[in-house]
Amino acid sequence: MLKEYEDKGVVVIPSVFTEEECDRIKSEAYGVTDDQIKAAGYKHAPSEQAYNKKSLIFFPALANEYLNSIRTDERMQNLVREFLGDDVRQINNQIYFREEADLDTFAWHRDTIFRESHVFTSNLVTDYLQTVIAVDDITEENSPVEFITGSHLWETFGDPVNLRLFDRGNLEGIKYTAQKGDMMVWSVMIVHGSEENKSTRSRMTYMNGFCRTRSASTYPDYLVDGNIIEEIDPERIP
Repeated sequence: MLKEYEDKGVVVIPSVFTEEECDRIKSEAYGVTDDQIKAAGYKHAPSEQAYNKKSLIFFPALANEYLNSIRTDERMQNLVREFLGDDVRQINNQIYFREEADLDTFAWHRDTIFRESHVFTSNLVTDYLQTVIAVDDITEENSPVEFITGSHLWETFGDPVNLRLFDRGNLEGIKYTAQKGDMMVWSVMIVHGSEENKSTRSRMTYMNGFCRTRSASTYPDYLVDGNIIEEIDPERIP
């Protein structure tokens, strides 16, 4: 698994969570409100809309016990330890709804565009791990994320002019599919994007991003000396 990740910049890990757990994640995600996230201490916009639909909610685990329990589940902990070690901060926690007939798209980009330069050191490129749980099956038809494998090793890649407008240009990647309950992890440096979901099926994902503590001056602790921190501290979210 680590070798594939190092070579390609992305890997799918099968059957980490059960279908029943994924159904519960989806149900709980739709129950989380903006007001609940704000009341839990989150100081930024708690959600994002695209094409008049709620597309993302941010740090829902602050407001929902079940989503927090998945974030801190031993299976998630073990995965994070394997990739990043015993001292880790949590950088993102979000649900991407990606509903049927969703017109939302993402341009080719690296996730470095989301990481604040005043918070992260240059070691970010090796010290950051993005994880997602496939809450729904991710198929060729419902807008899978398309990754350009090996692009995490490219020396440079420019930021998109419009992050929410996919333009293929002359680039071609691999559309990564996954089954409900699988996890996908990728490098902060891999170039990826996604087209519209033109299907009649949603492809919700539960996203959690992590970074070695040494490379992030703030953000909530996730692991300290290998021990899980059960609750997210919203005061540490810049």
